[in-house]
Amino acid sequence: MDPIEEQAQEIEVLQSIYPDELTLINNTHFIIRIDLDTPSKRKHSLNLIVKYPPTYPEVIPQLSIELAESPEDKDNYDNGDSDEGDSDDDDDDDENADLKLALNMAETIEFDPKTDLNDTLMNKLLEESELNLGIPMIFNLITILKEESENLFNEKLNIKQCEFDEQQKIKELNEQKKFHGTKVTKQSWLNWRNNFRKEMKYELYDKQRFENMHKGKLTGKQIFEKGLANQNDDDEEEEGENQTIQEQEKDIVDGIKRL
Repeated sequence: MDPIEEQAQEIEVLQSIYPDELTLINNTHFIIRIDLDTPSKRKHSLNLIVKYPPTYPEVIPQLSIELAESPEDKDNYDNGDSDEGDSDDDDDDDENADLKLALNMAETIEFDPKTDLNDTLMNKLLEESELNLGIPMIFNLITILKEESENLFNEKLNIKQCEFDEQQKIKELNEQKKFHGTKVTKQSWLNWRNNFRKEMKYELYDKQRFENMHKGKLTGKQIFEKGLANQNDDDEEEEGENQTIQEQEKDIVDGIKRL
């Protein structure tokens, strides 16, 4: 079959399947909007832009992918969000903000035009195009693009959910640490006690308090030490007296011997 005839027949079939989604630019150039089924309240859509080369379908078509979100749907979503949240935004604390994020996680997911559309999804379409050379392939490409886009959306959502859950675990652990003090050991208690006494100058306070209590009087320890000192003096005096008596006795004995 003549390529031009095959191209015309394919466009006719596509128009019957996608009457509202297909925009015909000319006989070889058209755009098809693909509405995705996602957990998001917003309608996520992509545009598949197709250009037929003269010998298509014997060669792959020229393809490109763009974001295509309905302005009306976006406005409705934004207005609904603002009406619901304006009165509460100023009063939301961190816990309420986390809860709001958890409940609306899907609303934060977006496709990146370069990495998601031009790289990941486009590579899938090129692979599928190579497998379908020789036959009209646009319907298959639309099916693949819709399926892969929805899978990619869910993957991005799961990654973000895991990151959120991990952050919540870290917050919970930090909160629990407030109720678990440092384990006290004998050494740590002694260190704390010594540092505390130094900071509060307890040693100086005890010394002043001790001096005020005794007011110059000898302590029991001092009295005891003093008593020992006196006893030592008495012992020395007694030894001196004994030595004097012995010398006197010796002199008497020497005198008797001389007689």
